[in-house]
Amino acid sequence: MVDWDGEFTVFQPAAGKTHFLNEMGLQVLILLDQSPATLERLCQLLAEHFSLLLDESFMQQIQQTLHRFEALGLVAYVNFSQ
Repeated sequence: MVDWDGEFTVFQPAAGKTHFLNEMGLQVLILLDQSPATLERLCQLLAEHFSLLLDESFMQQIQQTLHRFEALGLVAYVNFSQ
């Protein structure tokens, strides 16, 4: 990972790809690397970290980010109900 004034690059060795992330995207990866989390818990942690309002719009944005990250192979969906 490299920090370029609030822009971050993350190299994915398995795919041989480099991804460019903002601070929010990087924080999503850091939190999920520490521990799996539900969407609700992840949003709560992010809202606290960035001092943001936890509302439906914010949760939808994070959910969209997670879908993009999953398509890129950066995160994997975990079913907590099992």
